[in-house]
Amino acid sequence: MLSISRLSRSEIIAKASGIYEEAVRLRRMIHENPELGFEEHKTAEMIADYLKGLGMEVTTGVAKTGVVGLLHGEQEGPVLAFRADIDALPILEKTDATFKSKNPGVMHACGHDMHTAMLLSAAKILSQNTQHISGTIKFIFQPAEEMLGGGGMMVDEGVLSNPPVDHAFAFHVWPELATGTYGFRNGAIMASMDSFDVVLKGKQGHGAAPHQGVDAIVGAAHVVTALQTIVSRETDPVDSVVVTIGTIEAGDGYNIIPEKASFRGTVRTLNANTRKEVATSIQRIIEGVASALKLEVEINFNFSVGYPVTINDSTFNEHAAAIATDLFGEDSVQWLSKPSMASEDFAFYLEKVPGSFVFLGVAENPENPMKLHSDVFLPDEKAMIQGISLIVGIALYTTEKVQ
Repeated sequence: MLSISRLSRSEIIAKASGIYEEAVRLRRMIHENPELGFEEHKTAEMIADYLKGLGMEVTTGVAKTGVVGLLHGEQEGPVLAFRADIDALPILEKTDATFKSKNPGVMHACGHDMHTAMLLSAAKILSQNTQHISGTIKFIFQPAEEMLGGGGMMVDEGVLSNPPVDHAFAFHVWPELATGTYGFRNGAIMASMDSFDVVLKGKQGHGAAPHQGVDAIVGAAHVVTALQTIVSRETDPVDSVVVTIGTIEAGDGYNIIPEKASFRGTVRTLNANTRKEVATSIQRIIEGVASALKLEVEINFNFSVGYPVTINDSTFNEHAAAIATDLFGEDSVQWLSKPSMASEDFAFYLEKVPGSFVFLGVAENPENPMKLHSDVFLPDEKAMIQGISLIVGIALYTTEKVQ
């Protein structure tokens, strides 16, 4: 157990519980007014006003719609960054919540509304307790986490500088863990994610005379099937790769052999070397199969804007887990045996500074959990007490650089 000398365990939990109703209000307001990546103008304005009301130094317009609040403690210490993502998804909400989305076709279906509300609430608690803070805290509210790489843009624009950040922390609501628990994992906790677009060009023909055409649909079918051999025949069985083809488009008539077929996909890996090898394999297979079937091919790899593997620093991660244990007991901390093959652009932060990405349990029934990105996803709001408490605990008890 940690030796608590600033605010006690019970005081931290009491403060998180005391601000819970405000956190719920913030979460529901954000949920009702979702905005897509790089369009979070009203959300960013609300966040900036809230932080200014706490007396913080506030910077807006980082990575277009990002907001950063700076809070200085009254004692010397490290610079800690806490990040919350603020964007929503292009999903039509189908819940019956009284606070359901007012923006048709846009929904907070990944819990970013709760992330933002928890970080704002923790910021309020910490702003009222600067005498207990050693160092400086950056509150980072990041746009465009969902497939748009807002985290990478934030890092490129210097969010980890001025002052330079020593450790970074973020979390994600996790419906496969029960409310009141945290999920920790040293090393890789989430996979890389890269995407690619492919166009195959053959020769149009009549369905009754297939020998006079070059069938792009047959070519696409062969390519899609062959790509799965990367997983089954080219990857070490104890490594992990997922190749997914998400869309395929071709043709406009039931009796016409189409000239073109296009498809798009993603690839996910758990280490940098495999990530590079898979990119090479994808290109080799697509070009090889296309050539064998007399098809021209165009490949657009988006690997330069993909997400790296999210890798937790073991020392800092275990430090965060010790604080969680001290706050809510050993049963609240679960050490995950395997990573998720989903991806997260907090990876860009952890490439630059050591830190921890933590899963926050939000399932009232983890045996039958709601799924992230579901049109009925509503995480358990009671978990915000654990989320707020852990942010405050880490902020108060990381009093020096963790070596």
